[in-house]
This record gives sequence, C-alpha cells and structure tokens, in this order.
Amino acid sequence: MIAQEFGKQYPSDAHEFVAILKETRQAGFDSTQNVLSQVSTIFAALNARVDELAAVTSGLATAVANIATLVGQQTTSVAAAPGTGSGFNVGTSQGTKASTTIAVPAGFSQALVVAIGSLTMADTAPNRFDTRCGIAGGYGAALPNLANTVGSTSAAHSRNLTGLSGGTITLEVQALAAVSATNGANTAIVTGFAIFFR
Repeated sequence: MIAQEFGKQYPSDAHEFVAILKETRQAGFDSTQNVLSQVSTIFAALNARVDELAAVTSGLATAVANIATLVGQQTTSVAAAPGTGSGFNVGTSQGTKASTTIAVPAGFSQALVVAIGSLTMADTAPNRFDTRCGIAGGYGAALPNLANTVGSTSAAHSRNLTGLSGGTITLEVQALAAVSATNGANTAIVTGFAIFFR
C-alpha cells in the first residue's frame, strides 16, 4: 500500500499556528493603516478646499462692500427745504410765487431734479389761473384751474441737468391769472429733490 501525501492545510504545531495568526493580524493592521492614511489624505484635501472656499467667500464679501462704497461715492441725493409764499398778486403773466434751492455737492456734475409745487388762489369772482413748476429756468406744463372764490392746483416737473459745478439749483412754482388779482388767501409752496451723479 502506497502512502498518499496531501498538501499542508493546517499548522502542524502551536508555533506555526501563532505565526499564521501574527501574519494575519499584521496584514489586517497594514490594511487598516492604509485605509486610515487614505482617509487622512482625503480629509486634508477637503480641509484645504474649505479654506480655499472661505478665502474666496471673504474676497467676494470684500468686493461687494467695495462696489457698494464705489456706488455710494458716485451718487448722492439732496432734498429741498420747502419754499412758501402768501398774500401775493397773481398777474396776467407767469410769475414766481414760491421758490427754494438745492446746493450742488462738490464733485458732482449731473443731476436728476424733481420739483413739486402747489398753489391756491382766491378771488371774489370766477378767475382762471394757470400753475407750473420750474427747475433752473426750465418749466413744466402749466395746469389750468378756476378760482371760483378759491381754487388749488398741484404741479410737478423734472429735469436732467448736466455740466454742474457747485452753486445752487432753483425750484419754483409760478402762476398767472386771466384777470390780475391780489388776495391775502393766496398761498404757494414748492419742494423737491435731486439725485446727483459724478
């Protein structure tokens, strides 16, 4: 009878078994270390990316603030104090009944200007009167009304002004009547605002 040999499948003694366990443990340890190293690398890359994004965000916030500052330096607005008049005569040609001014800020050469005026005229007999607003010598449409004892009209006008260099812009409300009339109840007010551009 011939003896049949089989390949070694099990450790022959305790020493060999321990050696196999050590090899297996070391292989597992090495594999774990490799995974941890890769994870550490990924986290480092992610942290670097987060830092980059934070820097970009900070840069964008600074840019937005700079743009806001720039826009603020390019425009400014000024409101006019109300100008009033009362007890005046309304003649048969347009005449100023109330006026006010807006100072032009230094460094600004253009402006969008709006004037808003209101006029009340009283007369003992029906009398037509026309009211209009003016800005720096330019006038809007005249609005007709009838002072049948008393009448009131509100008007507005806007203009784009260029070539400004200091000084003031005059806003006014004007009126004329079919028949010249003076009355203590006649009143007028004008106000407005300007948006200035460099």
